[in-house]
Amino acid sequence: MPQSPDPGERTTAETSRRPRVLAVGAYERDNFGDLLFLLVTERYLTDADVVATAPFSADMTELLDREVAAYGPLLRDEPFDVVWTVGGQVGGTDLRSAFRMSAPPETYRVFQRSSAEEQARMLREAVGDVPVVSPYIPSLAQFPKNAGAISVLNSVGVSGIRGAKPSRREKLVALLRGQTFISVRDKESSDYLNELGIEHRLVPDAVHAISLLRPAERNPRSDVAIVQGSRAIFGKLGHANVAAKLVESEHLKGLRIRFLLAGAASGHDSFEDCQAIVDHARRLSPTIDIGIITDRRPYDLVDHMRQARVVIGTSLHVRIIACSYGVPRVTLSRTKPTRYARVWDPDMPFDVSLDELDSAIGRALANAERPEVLKRSQELSRLAHENLTDLADRVLTMARTQTDADRQARAELRRQVHTAMLAERARQEDIQRLERELEQARKELAAIRSSRGYRLLARGARVSRAIRRSLARAKRASRGSTADSGR
Repeated sequence: MPQSPDPGERTTAETSRRPRVLAVGAYERDNFGDLLFLLVTERYLTDADVVATAPFSADMTELLDREVAAYGPLLRDEPFDVVWTVGGQVGGTDLRSAFRMSAPPETYRVFQRSSAEEQARMLREAVGDVPVVSPYIPSLAQFPKNAGAISVLNSVGVSGIRGAKPSRREKLVALLRGQTFISVRDKESSDYLNELGIEHRLVPDAVHAISLLRPAERNPRSDVAIVQGSRAIFGKLGHANVAAKLVESEHLKGLRIRFLLAGAASGHDSFEDCQAIVDHARRLSPTIDIGIITDRRPYDLVDHMRQARVVIGTSLHVRIIACSYGVPRVTLSRTKPTRYARVWDPDMPFDVSLDELDSAIGRALANAERPEVLKRSQELSRLAHENLTDLADRVLTMARTQTDADRQARAELRRQVHTAMLAERARQEDIQRLERELEQARKELAAIRSSRGYRLLARGARVSRAIRRSLARAKRASRGSTADSGR
C-alpha cells in the first residue's frame, strides 16, 4: 500500500483537519457492555467527529443522549475517513440474530410468524436497503464512497467465524483480510487470526480503561453486594435456588443485596427474574435487605459496581468493571466470561456453581486484599488504555495525512480480496457440485444393484461363468483322456 507523504510536508489545514469516524457497535439496544464500548472509545477520539451507528437505527436518547443511525445508508451516501467497530463478539453474529436482540419483542414475534420472503423484506428495511454481510463488520468494498476508508476492529471476538457455514465463513474472512487494524480480546480469536495469517493485537477488553477515564477508590467497607444474572442462567438455576443461596451465604450476611441488570434488551437480563428471586428471598428471610437497582444509564451502573463490597454476576462486562476498580468479583458458570477470566483475570473466582457461591465470595474478598491481585487489575486497565491511545493516534494521524492514492490502494486491496473470495467460492461450488454428482451416481448404482432385474442378470452372469468354467474343465479333461489313449 503506498505510503502517505510526511505530515510535515502538508499544510496546517490538512494536518489539523478533524477526521470523520463512523463508529459501529451493538449500542442500538440496552446492553451495558456495548454501550460502554462506545462511551469509552469516544474518549480516545476527541480530535475526530464521531458518528455513532449500528446495523439498525434506534432512539437511544434515554441511555446515550443521542439517536443512533443505521450505518448502511450513511456508508452509501457520505464519505468517512475511518470506520471503527468498537468491540464485542462480532464474528459469529449474523443479521437475524442481531435483529432478534435489537427489535422490540412484539416486532420480532411478527417477524417469526412471517414468510421467508417477508422476513427478508423486513431485514432489508431495517438496515436501510443496503447489503449487509456482517451486522458489525461493514463490508466497505460494497460502498464506493467508503471502499478506501481506514477500518478498525477493536476489542472484538472473531473466533465464532470458524463455526459459520463455508459460504458465509469465506465472506467473513474476506472482511477480516480487508481491515486496516485489528485488536482482539480473547485468545481463541487470536489463535484463529494466526491460523489465517492476519496481523492483529491481543489486548484486554477496552472497557478495562474506564477506571483511568473515571478514577475512583474502592470502598472495602461498603455494605452493598451487587448481583447480576442473565435470564437464561437464572431460569436454569431456578429462582428459588438462587434466593436460597443468597440467604444462606455467610459472607453476604449484614450486606444489602442489590440486583442490577447488565442489559434489558431481548435475550439479556430481566426485571421479572430479579423480582422473582427477591420475593423468594424475602419469604425465606423477612428481614433481609434485598432489592433491585432500576438505573439504566451505563455510568450509573458503573458507579453502583465500583462502590460495592462484592460483585456477583454472569456478564463479562460486569466482571470487567469490578476488575477495573479492584472490587472483589465472582462469576457464575458461563462460557464467555470463563474463557476471558482464564487469560486475563484468574485471581478472582469464575466458572462458579451455585453450590460453590459462598466459598467463592470468601475467596474473592480475601484475594482483594492481596497487593499483587490489585496490581494485576491495574495492569489490565493500563494495557487497554495504552492500546486505545496508540490506536487512536495512529488511525487519526493516518486519516489526516492520507491521500486519494492511499484510499484507492485500500479500495483495490479490498476488491482483490473480494475477487479472490469469489474465485475460491466458485472453486468450492465446483467441488461441491462434483461431489453431489458423484454421490448421486453412487446412489443410482446402488439402486440398480438392489433391483430384481439386476439380481437376475447378476445371477445369470454367475451361472454363465460357472457353465463356461465347467466346459473348460471338461475340454481339458477330454484332451487329457485322448492323449492317454494314444500312448
